[in-house]
Amino acid sequence: MEENPLAGNENKKKTAVRWIGTLLSVGIMIWLLAKVGWREALESFIQIPWWVFALFIVLGLVSRFSTFGRWNSLISSSAETMDPRDCLKLTFAGLFASNVLPTTIGGDVLRLAGSVRMGLSASLAAASLMVDRLVGMTGMVLALPFALRFLPVFRQNQTPGVQALTAAGFFGRLKTWLLKNLNSAWQSVRMWLNKPSSLLKALGFTLVHQASIYLIIKLFINAMGEDMPILTIAGIWSLTYFITLLPISINGLGLQEVTVTNLFSTMGGISVQTSIALAILLRILWMLVSLPGAFFVGDILAGRRNSEGMRKENKE
Repeated sequence: MEENPLAGNENKKKTAVRWIGTLLSVGIMIWLLAKVGWREALESFIQIPWWVFALFIVLGLVSRFSTFGRWNSLISSSAETMDPRDCLKLTFAGLFASNVLPTTIGGDVLRLAGSVRMGLSASLAAASLMVDRLVGMTGMVLALPFALRFLPVFRQNQTPGVQALTAAGFFGRLKTWLLKNLNSAWQSVRMWLNKPSSLLKALGFTLVHQASIYLIIKLFINAMGEDMPILTIAGIWSLTYFITLLPISINGLGLQEVTVTNLFSTMGGISVQTSIALAILLRILWMLVSLPGAFFVGDILAGRRNSEGMRKENKE
C-alpha cells in the first residue's frame, strides 16, 4: 500500500510546528530567566525545607495514581477488560513518554499501542483514552470559572511572553483546535453514557488528581514566602491546562513553563521570581514521579503479552 504524500507532508508540517513552538517557548523562558534573574529564583528555591519537597513527591504520586484510577475505572466497566496491573503499567509508561521523553509520540499513543497488544480492541482502546481525556478536561472546566474574573486584568497587563503568543494567533488556534475535536469526542463518550457510575467514578479520580496539583502549588508558593487562595490556584491552573493542550510544542515543553510564569504572576499576583521557580519545580516534579514508567516502556514496545495471558501460560 502506497503512502499518501499529502498525509506525509501534513505530518511533517505538524512536527515542524511543534519543534518551532518548543524552541520558541524555551527561548522565551530563557529570556524571562535572564531578565528577572535566575540566581534570585534559585536562591529562593533552595531555601525550601527538605520535608516540603518530600511532600511534593507524595502528592505528585497521588496525582499519578489518580490518573491510573480514572482510566482503569472506564476500562473495567466496558465489555472487554484489562488486568489493573497492566493498566497501571501503561499509565506510567504513558506518563513517562509525555513528561520525560522529548518526542512527538505522546503518552496516549503509547497507551493505545500497549492496550491493543494486551488484548483490547483498537476501537475500545481509542475510545477509552478519548473519554479518559474528556473526563480530565471536565474536571478542569469545573475549575475554569475561578479564573474568569482575572481575564480583564490579564488582557490589560500582558507580559512579553503572552504578547508573543497573542501576536502569533495562539489563542485563536486553541479555540479552533478544541472545536475541531468536539465531534470525535462526542462519538467516543456515547459508549459510556449508559454507564454513568463509571463516569462519576472517573471524575472522582480526576478531582483527586487536580486537588493534589493545587496543594503542590499552594505549598510551594507559601514556602516561597507568598500566598494565593486555593480557588485562585485552581482557576489559573485550569487555564494553563487548556492553553498547553494546543499541539504546538513537544509535550508542552517550554510552553507550560511560559504559561505558568505569565499567568501566575499576572493573574495570581505573585512575583515573577516565584512563578518562574514554580514552573521549574512542576516540570522537574512531573518528570520524577513519571520515572517508574521507564521500567514498562520496553515491555510495551516489545509487545509483551498481558499479565493474565502470562499467568495462563505459566499454569500450562
